[in-house]
Amino acid sequence: MSLKTKLIERRERVRRYRLQLQSRIMELKWSVLALYLARRDPRVPLKAKAAIVLAVGYFFSPIDLIPDFIPVIGQLDEVVIVGALAAFALRCIPSGVMDEYRARAKVEFAKGTPRSYMVGIIIVSVYVIGAVGVVLLAMWML
Repeated sequence: MSLKTKLIERRERVRRYRLQLQSRIMELKWSVLALYLARRDPRVPLKAKAAIVLAVGYFFSPIDLIPDFIPVIGQLDEVVIVGALAAFALRCIPSGVMDEYRARAKVEFAKGTPRSYMVGIIIVSVYVIGAVGVVLLAMWML
């Protein structure tokens, strides 16, 4: 086998791998959006709802197990923890319910992703309460 043939085969394998990876990423996107929609459905088990809430809470939380200023590892902990919680939630939800919500997500979010002002309000509230707590603690210690 010539070098040129090997290079062509390698390029083809890389192209197939890239297409497969893009397909999985798009599938994951629709699954995450489907989880967002499914979080209030009574057919979704409580443990799946708890995993969804924990994943979103950890993702938006300013407190991390590994600080973000540490290169690569700081962001990797969020990917691993949030991904594991989302995968757990996906496994807990019946496949028929998930298929229904994936189809609904493709229809609802074709125009764009949702904006949740309530999450923003909660995050800002946590920061404000934390800042007030730090100021009160500093005043109490003086």
